[in-house]
Amino acid sequence: MSFTGVLLLVFAISIGAATFIENDFGAVGAQAVVYKALWFEILLLMLTINMIVVIFTHKLYKRDKWPNLTFHVAFIIILIGAGITRFFGIEGMMHIREGQSSSSFVSDETYISGTILGPEEREQFADKVLFTPIKKSRYHETYTVDGQEVKLRLKSFIHNATQIVENDPENGRPIITIVTAGNSGRENRYLAQGSLINLGAVKVGFDSRDTTALQFRMTPEGIKFISPVELQTLSMDTQQMGVLPADSLIDIPFRTLLSYEGTNIVVSAYNPTGSIKIISAPSEGGQPTIDAVVLGVESKGIYEETVLFGGKGRTGSPQFISIGDLNMRLAYGSVRIDVPFSVQLRDFVLERYPGSESPSSYASEVTVLDGETQFPFRIYMNNILSYKGYRLYQSSYDTDELGTVLSVNKDKPGTYVTYFGYLVLAIGMIWTIFSKDTRFAQLSRRIDRIHEKRQSMKLSIFMALMLVGSSSMAQVPGPVDPDQAQKFGTLVYQTNDGRMAPVNTLANDVLRKVYKKTSFEGQTPEQVMIGMMSDPFAWQQVPMIEVKSEEIQNILDVERDKYLSFVDFFDEDGEYKLKAAVNSAYNKQPAQQGTLDKELIKVDERVNVCYLVYQGQLLKIFPVPGDSIHNHWVTPVDPDLHGMHGNDSSFVRNAALEYLRSLNDGNIEQADYILDGIKLYQNKYGAAVMPSETKLNLEIKFNKWNIFVNLYKYYTLVGFILLIVLFAKILNPNLKLVWLVNGLVILIFIGFLVHTAGLVLRWYISGHEPWSNGYESMIYIAWTALLAGLVFRKKSTMTLAVTAVLAGIILMVANLSWMDPEITNLVPVLKSYWLTIHVATIVASYGFFGLAALLAFMNLITMIFQTENNKVRLGLSIKELTYVIEMALTVGLILLTIGNFLGGIWANESWGRYWGWDPKETWAMATIIFYAFVLHMRLIPGLRSMFSFNFAALITFASVLMTYFGVNFYLSGLHSYAKGDPVPIPDFVYYTLGVVAVVSIIAYWNFNRLKTQKAVQEVEDKL
Repeated sequence: MSFTGVLLLVFAISIGAATFIENDFGAVGAQAVVYKALWFEILLLMLTINMIVVIFTHKLYKRDKWPNLTFHVAFIIILIGAGITRFFGIEGMMHIREGQSSSSFVSDETYISGTILGPEEREQFADKVLFTPIKKSRYHETYTVDGQEVKLRLKSFIHNATQIVENDPENGRPIITIVTAGNSGRENRYLAQGSLINLGAVKVGFDSRDTTALQFRMTPEGIKFISPVELQTLSMDTQQMGVLPADSLIDIPFRTLLSYEGTNIVVSAYNPTGSIKIISAPSEGGQPTIDAVVLGVESKGIYEETVLFGGKGRTGSPQFISIGDLNMRLAYGSVRIDVPFSVQLRDFVLERYPGSESPSSYASEVTVLDGETQFPFRIYMNNILSYKGYRLYQSSYDTDELGTVLSVNKDKPGTYVTYFGYLVLAIGMIWTIFSKDTRFAQLSRRIDRIHEKRQSMKLSIFMALMLVGSSSMAQVPGPVDPDQAQKFGTLVYQTNDGRMAPVNTLANDVLRKVYKKTSFEGQTPEQVMIGMMSDPFAWQQVPMIEVKSEEIQNILDVERDKYLSFVDFFDEDGEYKLKAAVNSAYNKQPAQQGTLDKELIKVDERVNVCYLVYQGQLLKIFPVPGDSIHNHWVTPVDPDLHGMHGNDSSFVRNAALEYLRSLNDGNIEQADYILDGIKLYQNKYGAAVMPSETKLNLEIKFNKWNIFVNLYKYYTLVGFILLIVLFAKILNPNLKLVWLVNGLVILIFIGFLVHTAGLVLRWYISGHEPWSNGYESMIYIAWTALLAGLVFRKKSTMTLAVTAVLAGIILMVANLSWMDPEITNLVPVLKSYWLTIHVATIVASYGFFGLAALLAFMNLITMIFQTENNKVRLGLSIKELTYVIEMALTVGLILLTIGNFLGGIWANESWGRYWGWDPKETWAMATIIFYAFVLHMRLIPGLRSMFSFNFAALITFASVLMTYFGVNFYLSGLHSYAKGDPVPIPDFVYYTLGVVAVVSIIAYWNFNRLKTQKAVQEVEDKL
């Protein structure tokens, strides 16, 4: 078990480190160093062998251990399936334009490939390679053609390669620069004397021996050009078209477009003493990058070097080289793999949310052609085409929406073996929970025995709590009529991503964005929004824009408390004071933006939101008549109103303005009349996307109740009171506080019911499960944490008190300024029933891990308060909670493991592979391994103490935090749906680490000094 523990830790730490390597050096870097490295494959093999040995050494084959045997065998099956996928699976991308068909795809792997032509024989090869700048790349192969050896050796690898020509009078040679169209647009290709390059349908040589190529020749009269075929010509200066006859020897045709069978080239320069240099340079404008491989070729003592350009996802351009009497064609990059059928793209369909550019779904209408067999199929996200062992998935599409990109995968054996492993795993883990012979059941019985013993002992602990609050007031313009504001909030508006919602939601979002609260000096969000639109000059003087940074206030030359007014951001000439600083912040890469840059961007967003409100540009409350396809809604100030004219255009332009004027004049009756007219207009032209009255009213009430903000205060208060009562009971077991404890438990349960209702309401309002972004998953984690407390409440009421406080803290974090509670539409990949199953299971595990971490921290504190007189009594309390922690970790690990592998199935349905080492899934796997190690510590000598277990249960929660927060905010990957701005590591994290370190050191010293472990073990043995 000690060796198993070491292997598990090495595995978890390695894959965690690989996510940071990927963030800095790309997926290929992480694959080369970790995921596809030989040492990593050996590590997995050792884990598999060791797990098989452990099964026999611990006799898991005995009947009473069958549940444990089942899920341990499942891991072995999964590892075998992963091995099959790793070594035999094939995947890549198929690109098809509308009206065209394809019978091949571009491989995901990269190769050095080519053909060697000898006098009599032909040698074809394709060697799989994985080159990356993060480690030294190696490649060395020898081939024999007609008895002649050809040695290929990698000389150097250049990432993000680009070629330049430098003047080198001493060692240079003639070089011609040719411009052609490449994968990234215009490309310069360099042709040195004696070389040959391939450009689409033609080959171009400079004094080469290939008679089929376009040739530049060095003659006594200078450089000449000759073509073996007829070329079309176009002068770049005069735009005159012409024809160059075959076999015509002419001067170099500078600045002339030469065309042959769709390939266009232009000769742009000639350097008689040039030297080609290949350098590494970043790509420009987000364009795809290309790598270069310098390959040495040797045969019969003759040595040549050639440069191959290509990379992942690119089929490299072949390069021709002659050495001795051998001719070779070499290439680097992905290769095309044929499939035994064709796929024709009839139509690509992109659907958007109403009035929005945000994709709702996209699909490829294809026809499969296979000899006499042909059939239509619709490929879209989470709906795959499976045929002859190949699976085609919707991956992405061309920007002009006339082409599709399909992910292709062939891995039936590996997938089926792995899926079978998933099934066995789920059966074994669930069996573990319900079997009477497992460790989980033993822990439950031990808790009962210790609980009975501890009730007869007196314990001593002291705790004090202090809560502090403050508030501030500011003068604002008088509020509009509250009834009118409420009616205004019932209007429907269209969000930027196409969701239909009440204006009440817009007003709440605006105030929360700008002021960070849901009310402003006694005014509702609707009153504030109407005031800002109807009396903008007065509201522009009101300090309501949150600016906490003193540095930003210094830039603005304004000294105020926490809030600034809109006019504070502009000088006397109306110039925006933050313009230079904001532009500088936006021009930096996200990774280079410091704390001030990110705060500037946030403040700039708040100022822009205020500006949009003052201008009326957020009020998309008017549907466009006759727009039944896109269902666009517009604001009164839209420039073109999407082609509206006549009475409709006049109504849209004037209705909102007249409504605001009526409110300013105090004419409530006219304001009511206009508001009713706007509602009639919405129902007449926007009925297709109008939400029901029930949904509108519920969303307004949901916004007003502010359930999750109020719950965090409620949970924290009731949870702390219950903690105090329970510690008082521990201090004096004779206290009769059962009625108070039961009352507080009921209050927490009532909060849980309200929490559940809030989740259900958000589900109904949004139309999707309430765990699709960062904020939603946080409120769901808080719910699962409290559920864990209720589940284990019978074993220890302390767990319920702790989880109530934990739920309150989680909800508080969810409502911090960098978490966005806005209800949004789903991105296409999330429109799947797997969202309900996978995410719910994964996130539910976090609640159990959080409970275990908080209980472990309390146990460490309890260890500090131990003395010689109370060490047994407190030790029993620690032991009881330690068992609860182990049970909570077991449930959490089961949920996380099953959820993670269910995510693998979802990934296979969406992206074409069940595992791709995405940072999110990788850290989830690392978390599984870390917690598996913690649960096996009791079997490893030297790690069996209660202190070790509690300390590990506490610090391992950092892996959960990394999985949830770290990956979302600090690493890149496919799981980019969580809402929230990237944030620097908050100061409280460092303080928390300091507190944990100090508490752990003192607890360790006191626990070992008193020999608590031995004393408690003696008492437990008697029990």
